[in-house]
Formats: sequence, structure tokens, C-alpha cells
Amino acid sequence: MNTLLKGLRPGVQLLLFFSIVLTCMGMGSVTAGVLGMTYFGIPIEHLPNVLSDPTQEYATALMWMNNVSQLFSFGIPVVAFYLLFGGQRINRLMLNKWNILVWVAPFVVMFSGTVIDLSSRLNKALIPTGSWLEAQLKPTEALMEKMTHLFLGSQDSGTMWLAFFSIAVIPAFLEEFTFRGVIQPILAKITGNIHAAIWLTAVIFSLIHFQFYGFLPRVLLGALLGYLVIWTGTIWAAVFAHFVNNALAFVIYQIYGSTETPADSTMNQWYSYLVGGIFFVLFIIYMLRNSRWSAISHDYLLVDSEETT
Repeated sequence: MNTLLKGLRPGVQLLLFFSIVLTCMGMGSVTAGVLGMTYFGIPIEHLPNVLSDPTQEYATALMWMNNVSQLFSFGIPVVAFYLLFGGQRINRLMLNKWNILVWVAPFVVMFSGTVIDLSSRLNKALIPTGSWLEAQLKPTEALMEKMTHLFLGSQDSGTMWLAFFSIAVIPAFLEEFTFRGVIQPILAKITGNIHAAIWLTAVIFSLIHFQFYGFLPRVLLGALLGYLVIWTGTIWAAVFAHFVNNALAFVIYQIYGSTETPADSTMNQWYSYLVGGIFFVLFIIYMLRNSRWSAISHDYLLVDSEETT
């Protein structure tokens, strides 16, 4: 059976992977709910209200429930895919050794702020105030923002470290292994074009967060993380950069009480955008000049012949 699954075309394997993800998401929701009720004592009749209108009383419970849901949604499917279909199809998750470019990767993301901020403003402009679109998207966005503030606004050190683990560590590993580890290489083999694979993966990455006020910035971030994988030749670049990006958001919240810096802060002045943009371009040039893509492109884009016979 395992040999038969390995011989399936990339498109079919991708559809099966999505099926596994959706199934595990459902299982994760149920498991998280059971955890909340049995371990944290949330009454079953109150569970829907706790999830739709979260309060500080259940902050710790919600964080652990979210971690469990993330593990089921993005961790288990990757392991299942690897066991069922083998690692060759997905370039063994690009689990290659660290190199000097991995240390540069977070700086690329850090200095992408100028482009990310401009895309964020465009994103907001595409959702007119008072429009039908705003009415559809605002409730979900408000819930996500409330959940974020609930996680990041924790006061005691234990809960704060749990929030850091939930915000910075878990997504960096699980999301990168799912999107840049599995989905991106399969799409690369389907399309035969690395750029198409990176951008399609980035769109899926953004869509699955269900935060459409940040849709375009997250697409750009996802694409950047995808390019970091192929430039450095290892998924650890994306994991490291994703972790630093989320960790910085955590630190900024602790300072300003928001994941966005105040409009009058130094970071939001034109000269900061200019300097950041210059450094961003310089780091991109450095990555391109030292890119490992030429050495890995053949194996990354093509399916191993032994798997299709």
C-alpha cells in the first residue's frame, strides 16, 4: 500500500494531504474541547461562549487548547504524509544542515517592514469602511484580535512564557513544516515553476489564518519565507525567520500594548522606512548572490523516477 501511495501523482498526493489536514483539524477541535472541559473545568454548555467571546479567566486554557489544535492541524498531517508517501516527494522536508545564510534569513524578514507595511495599508483600503465586505470580515477579525490580546496581555511570568511558546515557537515549526515543508515542494512539482509554487503556497498560508485584514501582508511574508527555503537550501531558514518575526511581535506588544508600533514612533517615520528598505534590498541581493537554488533546483522540481514506476 505504501508503494502504491508513493506512486500517486503529486496533484493527487496534495489533495490527499489537504484531506488529512481537514480531518486532523476536526480531530484537533474535538480534542482541544475535551481538554478544556476535563483539565481546565470549562462546562460543556459554556464552551461555545468561551470560544466565541474569550475572557482572561480562560486565557491559559485557550492557549493550551490552541496549541493542541495547532499540533493536530499542522503537526500530525506532516508526519502522516511522510509515513504514507515517503520523504523523497517533498525533498525530505528540506531538513538540511544550517549554513551561514540561515543566520541572515531573520534579517531579511525584519527589514521587510517597509514592504509589509505598505501592503497592509493597501489591504485595509481594499475593505471600505461600512461596506458589505467589512460586515462579513469584521466579526472574525475582531475575534482574532481579541484572542491575540488575550494571549499577549498575560501578566504573570508563567502565562507569559506560555504565550510566547504559543505565539512564536509552535507556529514557526508547525506552519513551516506544513507549508514550506510539504505544500510548497509538491506545488513545485505540479507546476514545474518554483515561483508559482512559492506564491501559491503563500496564498494558501494566508487564507488558512482567516484574518483578511492582514491577507496581503501575510501573503508577502509567506512568499518571503518560501524564497528563504530555496535560497538557503534548508527549511531551518524559514523556521528561524518565522520565529524571530513572531517573537518581535511579542516583544513589541509588551512595549506598546499592541502588535503595531504607534504612528508617531521612530519606526514609522519616512527615514526609518527608507533605511529599512535599503537594508532589505541589500540582504536580498546577498541572498541571491549566495543562493543554493542552482544546486538543488533539479531535485526540488522533479519527481524521483523510482517513485513513479
